[in-house]
Amino acid sequence: MTIGPAPAEAHRIWEKWIALWNGDLSIGKELLAERLTVHSPKLSDSIDPSLIDDRGGALALIGAVQGIADLTYTTEVGPVAEGAYVTGGWRFAGTYRGGLPGAAAEPGTPVTNRGIDILRIHQGRVAEWWSAAENLGLLAVLGLIRAD
Repeated sequence: MTIGPAPAEAHRIWEKWIALWNGDLSIGKELLAERLTVHSPKLSDSIDPSLIDDRGGALALIGAVQGIADLTYTTEVGPVAEGAYVTGGWRFAGTYRGGLPGAAAEPGTPVTNRGIDILRIHQGRVAEWWSAAENLGLLAVLGLIRAD
């Protein structure tokens, strides 16, 4: 039987997860397992989270996301804990800074998105995560796809 985090621990993990995505990369070593698996769709030729297999790669991705857009993540739903999993719904809002290869959006373009993350916790750290987001609207705003 897999025992997961207690409710208070699940909340702590989720709060740190949101803080990490808000740019506090200093908590990465505490929060992320050294080796991890990511299940998330490719957003562009330069952003493919599914290629990440370790903490360093995850932190590089999160830093790169914050580098191209000034984003603030908030929790919309949860977290909900079941077994070894912590799940929550999030939203971000911010401003595109520019620099994403292939994007046609001008720096200063407002961006928003929302989604859910499922985190598998092993020995108190995120060892695997799944992310599902409403990316089509974001990709259209950034000019990475055409919406017509």
